[in-house]
Amino acid sequence: MKKLSFILFVFCLIIGSCDNDETTKEEDSAKLLESYNDVIAFSQANSQACNNADEWGFIKMDKSGCPENGYIVYSKKIDLLTLQKKIDQYNKVKENFHRKWGHENEGEDICGLKTIPNGVKCVDNKPQLSSDFVLY
Repeated sequence: MKKLSFILFVFCLIIGSCDNDETTKEEDSAKLLESYNDVIAFSQANSQACNNADEWGFIKMDKSGCPENGYIVYSKKIDLLTLQKKIDQYNKVKENFHRKWGHENEGEDICGLKTIPNGVKCVDNKPQLSSDFVLY
């Protein structure tokens, strides 16, 4: 019986842990931030100069219910399929974070008065989303 208990104990250690959900909120928050930073770094939005707006695109990053939330700019020189995979991974990490720790917007109007981007413009050599209208 002691051998069986020892074998189960070793098996749990090999698998990683019998309870995989023992991370702190700070650790999970750091993982979410790391995933977000990975997307932004890959998009090159903060690392490449914007001299020609035609070399930039935008993509929805956040799966929130509001159509105008969560767009980011990206260099058209990167692989869009890889960027989408990184965005999907970020959304999984974010969904897991909110499932585990709850959504913390405390009743604020998430959608509110926002704009939907329709392009990218270069401002001070940095890409920025541009829009021509406001949603109410």
